[in-house]
Amino acid sequence: MDRPRPSYRLLTLVFALGVLQALALVGFELFRLHRLEAQAAALSAQNAELWRQVRDLEAVLEKRDDPAFLEALARGMGWVKKDEILYARTPH
Repeated sequence: MDRPRPSYRLLTLVFALGVLQALALVGFELFRLHRLEAQAAALSAQNAELWRQVRDLEAVLEKRDDPAFLEALARGMGWVKKDEILYARTPH
């Protein structure tokens, strides 16, 4: 049996390195795809939360002319009317 010529050995080595590089590139792209899909899912969840906040703020905006809502909002901030006295309770 004849030994392979050195040029065939070199071609085999170049081919093996090319296959190895191609596999490494495919692996890297799959990793990048997985990371981008996770990032897209996180952004989608953040987007849904922001839209929920928008709906909540629009609901508050619709009540801006309601006197009962404004009074409840002011009392929640600790405001009182002119003839009222605020008694603060101390925690035990």
